[in-house]
Amino acid sequence: MTLTDQVAEIGNRIERTGIRIKEALSVIDVTFDDRLHASSPYEAFAGLNMLIDRTVHGARIERFRPRKGTSRFHTLEIHTEEGEILGYLNLLHLKRPLPCYYLVYVEVMPSFRGLGLGSRILSAFMGFLKNEGAVGLLDNIIPADEPAYEMYRHLGWRVLAEYMGNGISDELATFMVFIPDSVQSSHLKGDLARILVSLEKRRAVIDMHDNEDMVRRTIDEFRSIYGALLQLFHDDLASGASPPLLRFMFTRLTTKLIGFRRRITTLIGYTGGESLQQLSFSDDVLNLPIQPYSLWNLAGEDAGVWGDHEVLRVLPHDLREEPTFFIESLPLYKRPYLSDWMKKTGTQPSAPLTIGDLLDCGLDPTRLREFHQEGEDYIFERISPLFFSSLIKKRDFLRKVEKSVSGARFRRAIGRVNPILLIVRDRGNTYVLRRKLGGVHSQEALDQLMTMPHLKELNRAVGIDTALTSTIKDARDFLRKEFASSFRREIDELTYFVPWDIEQNLPRVTVDVSGISVNTLWIS
Repeated sequence: MTLTDQVAEIGNRIERTGIRIKEALSVIDVTFDDRLHASSPYEAFAGLNMLIDRTVHGARIERFRPRKGTSRFHTLEIHTEEGEILGYLNLLHLKRPLPCYYLVYVEVMPSFRGLGLGSRILSAFMGFLKNEGAVGLLDNIIPADEPAYEMYRHLGWRVLAEYMGNGISDELATFMVFIPDSVQSSHLKGDLARILVSLEKRRAVIDMHDNEDMVRRTIDEFRSIYGALLQLFHDDLASGASPPLLRFMFTRLTTKLIGFRRRITTLIGYTGGESLQQLSFSDDVLNLPIQPYSLWNLAGEDAGVWGDHEVLRVLPHDLREEPTFFIESLPLYKRPYLSDWMKKTGTQPSAPLTIGDLLDCGLDPTRLREFHQEGEDYIFERISPLFFSSLIKKRDFLRKVEKSVSGARFRRAIGRVNPILLIVRDRGNTYVLRRKLGGVHSQEALDQLMTMPHLKELNRAVGIDTALTSTIKDARDFLRKEFASSFRREIDELTYFVPWDIEQNLPRVTVDVSGISVNTLWIS
């Protein structure tokens, strides 16, 4: 059975249950966003494109004044005729030295991007500025080579330097300003300078309120998708059946929720897990066996294996014939995150994992698999198919990095590259093969140092976390200097691994009179 057949089945269920357009599109996006490669992924779902166009045509924009506890934060929202929110724009009101509204964030639901809603809500914001006689400010961080970058200029926004001169700081180089004719000021340059100083003082408060708003909206979105899935699979859940498609869709929702939960712990203004507790899964869903990878062939998919010819030559026959099933049958990589959870729960890696297990563990342990071949240990990582083209570029860039860091030391660590050996595509899945290291990802190392009782005291005593972050910073600084601005994005996407005793869950560090250090830093 192909993925197209599964998509058609979902389309039929959507039609039968009559769930609303926004919920239907959210379900499709969360499940198939990286597996449908048509110009419009909704072409596979009968009638959805027409319904999207009709929804966009009937959308309206409403403004909401600050709610209690949000001080000067205003919101514009794009509503469907049924009142569902398709996008929003957050504003901060600055009163002095002249009225100003700073655009904190603008967001349009992925399914409705590219259909003019972003331009409409920005135009509504500009109309609001004209009526208020206020200046508009925004930070256009969109890369200059993306089509959306020029949208602001077409609407009448101007780069801040056009008003302030070319002497503005790098931090303000991407700022844009809109000054309606209704704004009267004989000291515009000085007023803008004072507004920017005031804005910088409020930066932490802005980020805090924006993060709170984002978390609330995202949780509402997860709740909506979960409710839609319950509707789509009501009969299966009621009968106790768990077909692969049902498991796949609930697993995808769960892994995205887990990823969101991990990310928000670092946000300014997020105070803990209280908000996420509002979203609870039923026992029927919690007990479902997981289906974390696609079982279905994707029509027109360029399946195959790319990479090191020597490694390709010795691959087992079963791996070449059925990559997905071979890789997914390999043992789980017992990284510290997983080992700690297994000790707490008594769960064995061979036992079928459930949706409840994923939520409890806080990660998808099936993404990393150990592979042993001809005396060498490797790790297969399952990643989003969306990253295939960037993986090809990263593989080539790592070859350049390997030449640059040869013989280099960062603090006292020898820099080494762990290259991408193979990239495998099969059944809508993408896998990367690398050599297994005697270390862990730097973020996992830092998490262990901050959370594990036997490591927290050790870290406080000798500052292992500081040594690791300083070493990685040196490596990043070296690469940025070595490659100038030519590969800025590629450098930012590199990951770092530090020496670690996996079995004992202990960092491998050297402590002497000159301080604490690691002997190797792997760049991947």
